[in-house]
Amino acid sequence: MGTVTDKLVTQSLAETAPQLISGGQIVAKMLKQEGVKHIFTISGGHIIDIYNGCLDEDIKIIDVRHEQVAAHAADAVARITGGIGCAVVTAGPGTTDAVTGVANAFRAESPMLLLGGGGPLKQYKMGALQDLPHVPMMTPISKFSSMVMTTERCAEMMSQAIREMFNGAPGPAYLEFPHDVIDGKVDASKVRIPKNFRVKGEFLGDPNELAKAAEAIAKAERPVALFGTQARTCRAHDAMDRFARQFNIPIYVNGAARGSLPRKHPYNFMPSRKIAFDNADLIILAGTPLDFRMGYGRRLNPKATIIILDMDYRNVGYNRDFDIGLVGNIRAILNSMCETSKGDVARKHDPFIKMLREEEEKNKGKNDAIIKAGTRPIHPVRLCHEINEFLLEDTVYIGDGGDIVTFSGSIVKPHKPGGWMDPGPLGTLGVGTGFALASKLTQPGRDVVVLFGDGSFGLTGFDFETMVRNKLPFVGVIGNNSSWNQIRYGQEKKYPGRGDVGNVLADVRFDKFAEAMGGVGIRVTKPEDIRPALEYARDSGRPALVDVVIDRDVYSSGTMNQTMYK
Repeated sequence: MGTVTDKLVTQSLAETAPQLISGGQIVAKMLKQEGVKHIFTISGGHIIDIYNGCLDEDIKIIDVRHEQVAAHAADAVARITGGIGCAVVTAGPGTTDAVTGVANAFRAESPMLLLGGGGPLKQYKMGALQDLPHVPMMTPISKFSSMVMTTERCAEMMSQAIREMFNGAPGPAYLEFPHDVIDGKVDASKVRIPKNFRVKGEFLGDPNELAKAAEAIAKAERPVALFGTQARTCRAHDAMDRFARQFNIPIYVNGAARGSLPRKHPYNFMPSRKIAFDNADLIILAGTPLDFRMGYGRRLNPKATIIILDMDYRNVGYNRDFDIGLVGNIRAILNSMCETSKGDVARKHDPFIKMLREEEEKNKGKNDAIIKAGTRPIHPVRLCHEINEFLLEDTVYIGDGGDIVTFSGSIVKPHKPGGWMDPGPLGTLGVGTGFALASKLTQPGRDVVVLFGDGSFGLTGFDFETMVRNKLPFVGVIGNNSSWNQIRYGQEKKYPGRGDVGNVLADVRFDKFAEAMGGVGIRVTKPEDIRPALEYARDSGRPALVDVVIDRDVYSSGTMNQTMYK
């Protein structure tokens, strides 16, 4: 039996012993501090210490069926919240499986954080299990990519990554944690967890250029504005409304900016965009790069004054000269322009706006004729129309497909900001299940509708089971034409008689698949049955797939006008 003195010495040693903390616990503390509530992952021996830390910090671990889905879900969380979305993957194939999701976030300017495992440093260059050069692989598709070399620096390196993710236009970052770094334990008192390491606030463009832009818009006779994804990034919907009304200017949107203005907003235009841009004498491009979607700037009226607003200096002057360029927060720039303006703009823009409204009515008439015809197989326009009518005030619409989603781009109008999600300019197929998963977890009160192509659903659709397992109801609609139709069209035009090669799929019964996974499945072959099926799916309160057989021999105008085959 020990003496009283022995007990006192033992107690004293315990009081003075360092409090140890693991790399996984440090990482989780940083995630918690940055507002991360979920990580998306597939288990692996290299990353279990991060799980342990997340459990300590009450961060939910959402395990999926494929690392690509984990990355897409993290991307979606970042888009929805404006903060960080996080995926955690193991080394080697776990990380390479996530590459597509990171690349998609990079092109879409989404601040997702990928944390990857790695072989222990003590086995560096020894052929450790699943050892690959992850950091150089991720460098070209991220804003920051690095290995973390010591346990003490886990938090510091995360702060560096996060700071760079929000430098200018946002984007993804990657950190590799060798197993002995993430598993290692250090004295907690020697760990610095950065608290205030990035600048927040709305960066504003040059005041002189702002004044020039406001004056140019007021003087123009046929001005138009196109707002892209950065308008959503900056939560600029109220500023867009103010700007449109004050300057009496038609507004067009693409990407995540869809839904920024209400459906019936007097300045919310869509199908007349080509006519507008062909005839405009002033074009404002806000938060959307002049990439392939804009014909690299060549589709713009060469006589028009060009004003570019962007969060990233590199996007101003990209592929085309401009007249006025402003770098900063889109919301702040718009509000400042309104404050700079001398008052109500003359009504000289009215004739141009009237002409565009007439053009919109013509387009609506064309679609109305298709909708009323009720052809079988179902015309994609009819399907998209039914979805548009089905959307609730708070519905998040997600597009995951090629030609069918291109159809929806000119028909489906979300009611609210944040009501539209699509892959972005990388054109990645397979985002739908990950985006739906993130949407229901982060905003469970919002209705979610996903339009899939049958090909795109096949890429990551097995995570429908993840939705079932987590009891996350959503309505998935599959435009099923048993083909990769967007590529099929261009291939047939270039090589007549050979369009079906590599582009025709089997007629999969996705309704049966949904039932096998524990969800609701409905097959639709008649146009009049679409709406009842959609309503049944929503009312079920479970994950559901509405498998709609559509005509494979009609194509969207976007598909027919694509330039890659010309």
